[in-house]
Amino acid sequence: MKNRIIAIGILLMSILWISCKEEGRIDFIDDTAAAPGQVTNVTVENRPGGAVLKYALPVDRNLLYVRAEYEIKPGVIRETKSSYFKDSLVLEGFGTTDTYDVKLYSVGKNEKESAPYVVQINPTTAPVRLATKKFRDTFGGVAIDFENPEEANLAIVLMADTANLGYMSELITYYTATPKGTFTYRGVDGLDPEEHEFAVYIRDRWGNLSDTLTSKVTPWFEEFIPKSTWNAYTLPGDIPPVNASYPTTRIWDENYDQDGFHGLETQMLPHNITWDLGRTVKLSRLKYWPRKHSDDRWKRGHAKVFEIWGSVSPNPTGELDDSWIPLGRFESLKPSGPGSQITQEDIAFADEGIEFEFGVTDFAPNPFTPVRYIRFRTVSTYANASFSTVHVLELSFWGELIN
Repeated sequence: MKNRIIAIGILLMSILWISCKEEGRIDFIDDTAAAPGQVTNVTVENRPGGAVLKYALPVDRNLLYVRAEYEIKPGVIRETKSSYFKDSLVLEGFGTTDTYDVKLYSVGKNEKESAPYVVQINPTTAPVRLATKKFRDTFGGVAIDFENPEEANLAIVLMADTANLGYMSELITYYTATPKGTFTYRGVDGLDPEEHEFAVYIRDRWGNLSDTLTSKVTPWFEEFIPKSTWNAYTLPGDIPPVNASYPTTRIWDENYDQDGFHGLETQMLPHNITWDLGRTVKLSRLKYWPRKHSDDRWKRGHAKVFEIWGSVSPNPTGELDDSWIPLGRFESLKPSGPGSQITQEDIAFADEGIEFEFGVTDFAPNPFTPVRYIRFRTVSTYANASFSTVHVLELSFWGELIN
């Protein structure tokens, strides 16, 4: 009984001590305190689409943060805040190189504000206008090559008058933060090889727009390469599946809701997968679907750099010799750019199938050579290691059937 009384006493004392300690953390806000003084010694560093302001803070224990208020376009007011631990503010969202007034307020803990300190900025050319875009004919559709030197978050909007209504409407919007790249549009089943008119413009997250580029494009002929004749053709040295549930044949089973091919985890890179198309073809492009299971997109065995080799009569030893022709070397890049963060746009981009075109390069000087056998050679994966599995949920080819 005595021990129980002692325990209860200790518990009560602990509660009292904790309550007193928590009370000590309450910040006292003096509602009668005057507003802090203005910032001083303000300097401006103009940047593409914005500026950086540096300043000296007022000496005032009541200061909580500095607030900038500015109009990025008529009627659109933005504000940016920076705590009293910092002596600078970053301003963004300007679409032109005009002169803009920025009001700086010192704000106290009681939310009283100083009189505004007005400074003028002259942003340099906005990222949305520094970005470039260019139309290009391609297999079964239109390609847009773009450059984004500021690596800004941009939306590239492709338009056309597909319903003959006399005006263009949006076909597709491509989101990117990469420094350069290409995206394509082919409709549902590819566009006919006849002249089509398109328009494209670029938009940033503040609604600033580039100019609109219009062009007439004539797609090149191509056809889907049927998978009904494809067969496994494993050669010595090919990466084996992790188990019998993930064979090579799952690469072309047209099942996009399962796990596809899953290679053995401990294979040194590069490694190969080989199969027989069952007929001779010229290839124009491909789509690669990475594995969806457990959110493996842009992780683990998602192929980062891979090569496609072709042959009409491969060496049965599995050697990558003169019986194989290099058709293309490709890199799978996240639209949101480098880094571990994976956005919803990245996931949607992967789920649609990541598209690559065959073309003449130093690696593949003869990419349109007729071939029958395919070798998918994984050079690196998003495991970022010297050994890795590879995941191929599905792979599709387009081109021309020879025989």
